[in-house]
Amino acid sequence: MPRLPESALRLYLVFGPQDLAAEQSALDLLEQAIAGGVTCVQWRDKSEIADAPLPVRLAAVQPLHHRAKALKVPFLINDDVELALALDADGVHLGQDDMDPAKARQRLGAGAIIGWSVGTAQERARLDKLLISDSEVVDYIGVGPAFPTGTKADAGAALGAAGIATIIDGVSLPTVAIGGINKNNCALLKTTKIVGIAVVSAITGQTDPKHAARQLLNAMN
Repeated sequence: MPRLPESALRLYLVFGPQDLAAEQSALDLLEQAIAGGVTCVQWRDKSEIADAPLPVRLAAVQPLHHRAKALKVPFLINDDVELALALDADGVHLGQDDMDPAKARQRLGAGAIIGWSVGTAQERARLDKLLISDSEVVDYIGVGPAFPTGTKADAGAALGAAGIATIIDGVSLPTVAIGGINKNNCALLKTTKIVGIAVVSAITGQTDPKHAARQLLNAMN
């Protein structure tokens, strides 16, 4: 049985303190997004808290993890393997410059979910090499940016549907597209073999996150 069913990747919310509106709480956003249909959550903290000692980072994210767990939605941590371990989170999502997935697997154990970002032909080659050595190190990949995005400054050039299709051609792992995706363009990705989309501002930047999540699902369907 996979650690993460493909259905859990259908609508994937990525967010952190830096994505919240002035009077918005992370817990409220999480609850509204899940009520609207979000199927997986990744905590991606790029604020000053990310550099704080582990107990401070843990205190900031524990209420979110507890709520996601109660709502039966996978909760992953971006990059911070030690936080994921201390939190007993469902897993981590790693970038190409983060901890090697094989080392993260050793650190987190066989039951943890591990996602990995892949966005170029060279990174695809690195993924292939990793999967040859151990096909169960990574559970899914995130590919992007699908479209131009202002959420991640170092995201690189937009791939578009054709670029994503090329990168994931022949990949056996479930794939999530990320980067600049919103209700108006997500349908353009239907020609690819992705199983879901990951979004930030398409939900966090909306006045009604619950409704925004529902609109995304409707547009994908």
